[in-house]
Amino acid sequence: MKYLYYIMAIMIVFSGLVAYGVFTSKVEITKPFLSINDRVISEKEFKNMLVKKPHHMDQDQFIEEIIEKQLFIQEAVKLEINKEKAFRMSVQNFYEQSLIKILLDRKLDAMQVDVTEEDIAKYKAASQNKFFLTKKIYPSMKDAQNRTNETIEKIEAAFPDLSYDLKFMVMTLGVGEVSKPIANDLTSMDFQVYIYKLDKVQKIENSNETQEFDIEYVTGYIKDKKKEQLMDEWYDKMRNAAEIWRKNE
Repeated sequence: MKYLYYIMAIMIVFSGLVAYGVFTSKVEITKPFLSINDRVISEKEFKNMLVKKPHHMDQDQFIEEIIEKQLFIQEAVKLEINKEKAFRMSVQNFYEQSLIKILLDRKLDAMQVDVTEEDIAKYKAASQNKFFLTKKIYPSMKDAQNRTNETIEKIEAAFPDLSYDLKFMVMTLGVGEVSKPIANDLTSMDFQVYIYKLDKVQKIENSNETQEFDIEYVTGYIKDKKKEQLMDEWYDKMRNAAEIWRKNE
């Protein structure tokens, strides 16, 4: 019965719109700008498209690109590709990824972090040192938490030779301290979890304390890493507050 009410409501709204169109003289008629078979693009729609025109294209080239795109779409619909399961799944995946990207971009833009003189001094001091670390590798997060099935690697490198992420890590760890478990990219074919322990810090002999120092780069680097930390804390808080259940294998 609720579906009947729903249909009746649509008909009432539609009737109202028709009546409005008949009795009012303020009807905006959209002029067509381009048509490709049954696909009509109005002047207003084209103006909205034109905003996203690549800089290297002139308007005629852009119109040709629209025509080509529409012809491909029409041919795909004719072949009913839009009804295939693979297509629907790809659309859903694109929708979900776009939604997540917008969320994360807005969250990052809203974050306010300060880079202090102490942060800069810590980076500058670290750049004069050599770091000795123990890297423990696990095949899963569960193994990392239980410290099972681990593989151990030793890392010995000067600060400039460390990876982008390790540089910030050694700046925040004290000697003997251990990092939290860090997972690599979930989409990786070789998923692993790492835990690092800072074993020793050694001053590099004859290091040039007055070497050129790119303050702008360092400030941007520290700001980005601080935002990453805040993002991790935000996610952890969200996950801890969530009700999650999974079947035990």
